[in-house]
Amino acid sequence: MATENSIIIFSDDDMKTLLNYNVSPDDREMYEKSYETQLADGKLDMQTKFQYAWCLTHSQNRNDLKKASVLFEEIFKQGNEELKRDSLFYLAIVETKQKHYLQAKEYVYAFLSVEPSNVQAEQLKCYIEKHLKKDGITGMALFGAAALLGGVTAVAVGTIAVGAALGFAFRHKRN
Repeated sequence: MATENSIIIFSDDDMKTLLNYNVSPDDREMYEKSYETQLADGKLDMQTKFQYAWCLTHSQNRNDLKKASVLFEEIFKQGNEELKRDSLFYLAIVETKQKHYLQAKEYVYAFLSVEPSNVQAEQLKCYIEKHLKKDGITGMALFGAAALLGGVTAVAVGTIAVGAALGFAFRHKRN
């Protein structure tokens, strides 16, 4: 990390550390047990739901990330203002981890509209935008390569078809 004009600047490595942070198996078990017990009792506390969703956010498992996303969306709809704000931030993280950068960008922009001075969210926004741009360039390159390859394939198939037609015509002309 470096400082510039008294603002903390997070590098891509810092964002990767945040995005790749893993919760210990013991902590995961504790949060999951608490969540499931309260859910079974019909007395699920929003803070417990949030903690479990936070725990799932720090998983590399795609199903855990999807579940975290669903839980944070529910918390956003039902929670108090602080939980709503925090849910937006973690939704941005979950979507970023899943490489759903457009959705992540929407969440981080919504978060920043509520808390514009949040440095970590600003850095997450920059990280997301960098990956959107990189993926856009990669996507254009892949599209261009596919178009070129498609054109080459079409020429090859066309040449084979013309050759076959000429061969067929010569064969029938002799007969």
